[in-house]
Amino acid sequence: MGDKNKLPDVFNVEQLVKLFDAVDRPKVAIASALTFFCGLRLSETCNLKVEDIDLTNKRLKIVDAKNSRRNLTGYGKDRYVPIPDLMISPIKKWLEIISGGKWFLPSHKSPDSHMRKKSLHEQFQEVVKKAGLLIPSYEIEFKTRIKGKLQNKKATRYKYHFHTLRHAYATYLLDKGVDLYTISNLLGHNQITTTQIYARISDTKRNQAIGVAFNTPLRSQIVHMQPPSIEEKMLEVKKLELEVRKMELTQS
Repeated sequence: MGDKNKLPDVFNVEQLVKLFDAVDRPKVAIASALTFFCGLRLSETCNLKVEDIDLTNKRLKIVDAKNSRRNLTGYGKDRYVPIPDLMISPIKKWLEIISGGKWFLPSHKSPDSHMRKKSLHEQFQEVVKKAGLLIPSYEIEFKTRIKGKLQNKKATRYKYHFHTLRHAYATYLLDKGVDLYTISNLLGHNQITTTQIYARISDTKRNQAIGVAFNTPLRSQIVHMQPPSIEEKMLEVKKLELEVRKMELTQS
């Protein structure tokens, strides 16, 4: 996540609709949809194999999410991610289109390879631009060697990118009432503290908390502190007179 004090930008529902309306490439469309509705990382989407898609049990098997070199190190982190019902039909249709392939996102140049992360990222940025969401965030300076000479270069970093879909998945679930532990498990986080950052950017949760805290008018909360009305005073006087009469009758 980088700086733990820096909150990630997320797409709201309106922006998500604009994005999916702007997609004009089938491969980018299915990749973006799968990433948002299943909360995948960019690498997990590109590396997904057809054999790891279980439509019967409605789940994906994400293999080596944290370590793509398991064959060399003997270590890898796998997890299962549920597939929402509304994604079943699009996935089936996509599998029919790429029938016989190994990868869910086969490379355009070679069906035996999967789509490169850089290619998917760049093509998604074109969609972001088309949707009117290509918003500059900051610039970075770096040095690069051009024709043997070291030169200073600048690059613009934008507010939204492909990984923003994963952030949107987490905040969307949180807004719908899914607990942080479940979201952490779905995202494949090692520690729930990593997931807690989404609680800091969930407007729905914060608005609900404020709504509950201030759902009673201030005046109604201090009504018991207001002086008694004339009718209430007269009632107290009558009660006092009755008590006095009872005492007199008792003493006589």
